[in-house]
Amino acid sequence: MTSRAAIIDLGTNTFHILIIEWEGQRYKMLDKLQVPVKLGKGAFSGKLITHDAYSRGIAAMIEFKTLLERHEVTIVEGYGTSILRNASNGQDFVKEAESIIGHTIKVISGEEEAELIYLGVKSAVPLGSDPHLIMDIGGGSVEFIIADDAEIFWRKSYEIGAARLMEKFSPSDPMDEQEIDALEHFLDSELQLVWQKTAKYQAKTLVGASGSFESVSGMEMQMYHSHKQSDHFVHHIIDLHHFEDIYKKILGSSQEQLRNLPGLPTFRVEMITVGVIMIHYVMNRLRLRKMIASDYALKEGVMFRLMKEQGAGVRRSA
Repeated sequence: MTSRAAIIDLGTNTFHILIIEWEGQRYKMLDKLQVPVKLGKGAFSGKLITHDAYSRGIAAMIEFKTLLERHEVTIVEGYGTSILRNASNGQDFVKEAESIIGHTIKVISGEEEAELIYLGVKSAVPLGSDPHLIMDIGGGSVEFIIADDAEIFWRKSYEIGAARLMEKFSPSDPMDEQEIDALEHFLDSELQLVWQKTAKYQAKTLVGASGSFESVSGMEMQMYHSHKQSDHFVHHIIDLHHFEDIYKKILGSSQEQLRNLPGLPTFRVEMITVGVIMIHYVMNRLRLRKMIASDYALKEGVMFRLMKEQGAGVRRSA
């Protein structure tokens, strides 16, 4: 019997929908869409989704409804994250979004978000028995998970996502050295527990998921591996020398110049500088030896959990 489902991830910066179909132990992805709604833009200081951002979010939900109808999807798993759990009008948005798609949207805690990210990542990256530090940079929050293939040792969600830090620091374009120092000082103070737990579990590899890592991975593929076909790979080892080069290029570029960098999506330009500073600082602060970008994160974690609940396996169809 064939089953079909949609996973909807309402992030602070980007809304995602993934439509899958499975039969027995085989599954395939039928469709997916990401919409850069920037729901958190201007919302953090007052904890209120602005009128313009609210409208962009509703427009995206109408697009999602069209996809649900086109693919005749009846099982829908919808999740809201940082901005929807913090904004005073977050529940108003959720109710209106639910009325559009005709399905429930669950606003999840940072801890549950981290667990779903882990389920997605471990399906894309062979973690083995060694603890890895998993990092997911969203617009509103950043999740850190220390885990191997069998279990999570520690996880924590921090409300220091890229969009939130952009609003907090209002950096120049491009950022100057003092602004970079201020951001790194802030990260050093905020992430003391990350430093302690990583040392405790002796994690040596950073596994990155979502936004900034997707961009860095795409840029590295375009700049250094353009001859490779990456469609069938769900994780990518990032050469640290290449990352250092990409980091310097991004920090030395204005947002206008960033638009011309190969592999960097236009809608990621606004927050990529803050994102790569965070990645670079974590790598250096912890002296990590390896970086892996995972194509799977929260929505794929939901997908695999749903399939397991439905008694399906996880072998992907061609």
